[in-house]
Amino acid sequence: MTSPLPMTAGRWVALVIGTPLALVAIGWTALSAVAWAGLGSFRVSLAVPVQSSQTAAVNVDAGDVSVRPGPAGRIGVHGTVTYSLVRPRLSWQRTPSAITFHSRCNVPTGECSLNFAVTVPAGGRSDVSTGAGDVTASGLSGTVTLGSAAGDVRASAISGRATISDESGDIVLSSLSASRALITDSSGNITGSGVSSPDVTAQDQSGDITLVFTAVPGRVQVSDSSGNITLVLPRGAAYRVSTTNSSGNTEVSVRRSDTSPHVITVTDESGNITIAQ
Repeated sequence: MTSPLPMTAGRWVALVIGTPLALVAIGWTALSAVAWAGLGSFRVSLAVPVQSSQTAAVNVDAGDVSVRPGPAGRIGVHGTVTYSLVRPRLSWQRTPSAITFHSRCNVPTGECSLNFAVTVPAGGRSDVSTGAGDVTASGLSGTVTLGSAAGDVRASAISGRATISDESGDIVLSSLSASRALITDSSGNITGSGVSSPDVTAQDQSGDITLVFTAVPGRVQVSDSSGNITLVLPRGAAYRVSTTNSSGNTEVSVRRSDTSPHVITVTDESGNITIAQ
């Protein structure tokens, strides 16, 4: 007959720590199985009046959002919601300065996907963001704010004033003509083609920045902590160029003038800087 193993201090510690962890893992697995078994979905089609003095805002927990101009005086949200067990919470909030649509997922596991097509009044103030998903925008004007915490942001034909941000994903821009554009990314590439904005600020923590201009800008400020920076500027103008590069090569092949009104400032901590025509 085999005698039981003695309960040493190490075995007691393993028992005390391991038993709760095992129970948590079993419970989480069971909850996940139930959540996936209890999938549901429903359609959303909402339209709410918005005044010209109010921001039309949409904030989504998780899901892809596309946004384009729509009828004057109205913000619309249309799409499909897929969820596990508990229906996500959808709500509107009205303040003197904004009309805001919120969506919130209510379970920690399983499916929660809220994919919406949004329309906002042309030329007004709009603010569209998602916590986990892609944002796609086209043809917006006025004061435009777009953002994603975990996903890509793709925007085309944006005019007015634009603020575009991403925490973890790429930002891809085309035909950007905003009078002032602020573009920020924490972890991902920033790529812009057909840029004609006169005032552009682009900042990245980890990723490459590439901007191709089709019109001579008045002011461009670009900074990166880890990644290459490439600017392609139109010919026919001289530029007042200032570069700072801590670790990497710098190549400037544009025509330069210390008195030019076209100011280009580029700072990179680790990466190459290329400014060409």
